[in-house]
Amino acid sequence: MRVLRLHLQDFRSWPRLALEAHSGTNLLLGRNGAGKSNVLEALHLCALGFSPRTRSEKDLVRWGAERFYCRLEGSREDRHLELGASCDLTGRKEIRVDGETGRLFSRLVGHISVVGLYPEDLEIVRGAPEARRSFLDALLSQRQPDSVEILREYARVVRQRNAALKDPERFGGSVREVLDRQMVDLAVPILMRRIALVDALVPAVTRLHAELSGNGESADLWYRGSYGDEDLPSDAVGLTERLESRQRRVANAESQAGTTLFGPHRDDLLLMLDARPARETASQGQARSLAIALRLAAAELLGAIQGREPVLLLDDVFAELDGPRRERLAALLPRGRQSFLCSPRRADLPFSVDRTFVLEGGALKEVL
Repeated sequence: MRVLRLHLQDFRSWPRLALEAHSGTNLLLGRNGAGKSNVLEALHLCALGFSPRTRSEKDLVRWGAERFYCRLEGSREDRHLELGASCDLTGRKEIRVDGETGRLFSRLVGHISVVGLYPEDLEIVRGAPEARRSFLDALLSQRQPDSVEILREYARVVRQRNAALKDPERFGGSVREVLDRQMVDLAVPILMRRIALVDALVPAVTRLHAELSGNGESADLWYRGSYGDEDLPSDAVGLTERLESRQRRVANAESQAGTTLFGPHRDDLLLMLDARPARETASQGQARSLAIALRLAAAELLGAIQGREPVLLLDDVFAELDGPRRERLAALLPRGRQSFLCSPRRADLPFSVDRTFVLEGGALKEVL
């Protein structure tokens, strides 16, 4: 997998941009505010269907413009790819996948894989459970692209179920029974896939964090469901029984609250450092190292799947690390894979690059 070209129009700070990418390491060099991160954001959007910085696509429209356009040309196993996305100030969206148009940005997922390391990744460790669920589901959607539709359908059923809980007189008991059944049926495959994904991440995260931190600190993670204190079973029958039991136990509480109180949309990924919850105890440096280990583990999992080797997007991550951690991170980055790096200073990178683009004054210039 690789990106060949990126074209932007009225995206964030860029009136226009055309970038011809190298198959190796691409450095975006420029001062803060030059638009480096916006380029990575566009790549992320084209590949995953959402921005790592906002979930409101209208925010991506350049000030004074009416609509943004971004188009990524790439290749996968000698097949040419073209992915495009646009949105106007009213929120009207359009995507294009190899010439076919549509409206759902989620349809962009699964054609080219990317893994990004961003300053905002601290939220995965320190933020609300939503950030960790988003990390899992974005990785799951690239690892098993049909997960996108299952997650979308589950979210639709939960919205309908919440509406029924808020207005029981409008929605009869038979409607609620159907929604209860649909919710369980969709939740089971999501849980099975998330649990299997976390199990696959654990050894990689543990190893990568130990190598990156360099201090013997141990990292661990496990899936924490909203179904009681017991560990979740990993088989479909056991999960169905657990969900149905939870459904019965919280029925009165849900009726009073007017919302769904359990399910994949309320679960969490528990991150631990030396057997203590990282969200509560990790320092800034510890949280950053753990977030990087999670992203690199995600890249390893995708890289092990034929045809899904991800493009790496590194948004000024070296500037946030001390000298020894910079060197250790550089040693951990996968070799022979395409990457895009942002940095205000070339000296922050402890390795050579294949192509450098200088971003200055709203323009991009390739430096040979």
